[in-house]
This record gives sequence, structure tokens and C-alpha cells, in this order.
Amino acid sequence: MTPERVLQLLDALEPLDVWVDGGWGVDALVGRQTRPHGDLDLGVVRPQLDQVVEVLEGLGYAVTDARFVQVTVQLAHAAEGHRVDLHPSTPVAGGGTEQLDFDGNTYLIPPAVEGRIGGRLVRCMPTSAQLRAHQGYQLRPVDLHDMQLLEQLGSG
Repeated sequence: MTPERVLQLLDALEPLDVWVDGGWGVDALVGRQTRPHGDLDLGVVRPQLDQVVEVLEGLGYAVTDARFVQVTVQLAHAAEGHRVDLHPSTPVAGGGTEQLDFDGNTYLIPPAVEGRIGGRLVRCMPTSAQLRAHQGYQLRPVDLHDMQLLEQLGSG
């Protein structure tokens, strides 16, 4: 997935409360693309999940996996061959959201911070939450790459 495509998707979702996380979120925090990406991970407030899915379906995406809808909803674009993974979370008083992991635990995601994709400011998951999101599963080489970058950024 190209930076241009990421920005197109974010523009289409503009009125909704979404933020970039996952690999593109790490690259946004770094301020440049550091590796190829086959998908885009987006955080979304749970009350707007259906609206986000509807917008993406209008752009040619189809839900491919909603078995764990409390944790993630995966969509794919058949013609373009890439995915969007949505990570719903519940807004909490004082800002931020609470996200459920695959083990049934919840963790706080602080309010989104600014990052850059393709030279443009975007909302993204803070470093501390990105570090937490990379726990609880077997890390792949791309995850290890992302973790190294996150550790260099610190816990901000």
C-alpha cells in the first residue's frame, strides 16, 4: 500500500474518528516510510465502526474477517490486493480510548498524536500504545523492525 493510498483512505474517512496504528502508524511517528506495507491498520472509536466499514465498502473493500469484532475487523480490496484492519476501541472519560486484546484484557490508548505520512500530518497512535499493541503475539520480522523504531523513539 502506498502513502498516497493511505492518504486517500484517510481523506475518505475524514469526518470520522480514526487514527493510524500498526506499521503505518510507526512510520507516521518516525515521519517517513521505513518499509513496504501490505495493509493499513486504523484505530476507530467503537460507536463509529459501522460507519467506517460502510465508507470502506463504498471504496471497494469487503469484510473478510469479523470473527473477533471486539478486537479487529479485516477488510480487503480485491482489485488492489491490500487490506485495512480496523481496531475498535471504546472512548473513556478524560480522553483516549480503551482497547480489548485477544486475551480479553483491556488497555488504555492515550489520545492520538500527530505523525507524518507522505509529508502530511496525520493522527496516529502514540508510541507508548504502539509498544503495548505489539505484545501478546509472536512477532514477525516486520514487527521486530517496528519495535526497534519504537524503542528508538522512546515512550512518548
